[in-house]
Amino acid sequence: MNQTVRNAVRATSVIAAAWVIGLATATSANAHYVYEDEEVWANADSSRCLYNYAEVSHGSGAGYAKSQAHAGQNDFVGTCIFPWQRPAGTLAAGYRYQKWDGQKWYTCRQLLSGDAVYNKTTTGSYTVSWDFGPHGLAPCGHGYYGTVGYSSTLYGGTWLAKDVGIWSGQHFIEP
Repeated sequence: MNQTVRNAVRATSVIAAAWVIGLATATSANAHYVYEDEEVWANADSSRCLYNYAEVSHGSGAGYAKSQAHAGQNDFVGTCIFPWQRPAGTLAAGYRYQKWDGQKWYTCRQLLSGDAVYNKTTTGSYTVSWDFGPHGLAPCGHGYYGTVGYSSTLYGGTWLAKDVGIWSGQHFIEP
């Protein structure tokens, strides 16, 4: 075979391989997740801080919502200078799982109260999440979803940042 033919065969092979990889990675089983992580409270010297993480993804197919409260130093973002371990019942996380109806976002599901939202042991982070099940069973039908995550901590007799929601961004959940 001459060099021109070899180059054409090689180029065709590379394009075919890229196409196969594209198909293999475009399924919801390999879908990405969308998240945001922000500081929602800090004292004056940043020795005590609270961060909130909100996430939306496909989960096992029908959607997934997650909210994490991080007290003190955080692996994701922030300038808090110390770890901060919170006693049981003083760190909370919750979420509103939102769906776009074509004109506005509305709450499809939520976890904002009850025992599930409070830490059970001393910890610096607490997570609440829900996987809405296998593909095709999205809780409010297919479409765009997002998570509004909330976190709060009891400090000095006051629940701090309890009304500060962080938007994850949006993600399409297929039928």
